[in-house]
Amino acid sequence: MRPPIFDAKILRQYLRRHKIATLTDLKRVLATDVDITVFRKLKLLDYRTSYTHRGSYYTLKEVAHFDDSGLWSHQVLPLRYAAFDS
Repeated sequence: MRPPIFDAKILRQYLRRHKIATLTDLKRVLATDVDITVFRKLKLLDYRTSYTHRGSYYTLKEVAHFDDSGLWSHQVLPLRYAAFDS
């Protein structure tokens, strides 16, 4: 049996659409439970991790627009305020 093939393009599409994601989100997108699989695919992309929250959030360089101070922020809403895709 062939091992499953995980495509980094799927992560790129997800991060372009959602702007940020956690490792759990990215594992769900790739349909894997293995952290290293996600990190191998992220390595193929030009990604950034959050400085705060112990690096828990991931985004693409092309998504993050830094201000004059070199900072980029994205509002992470509590679940009860977040919009859901149908």
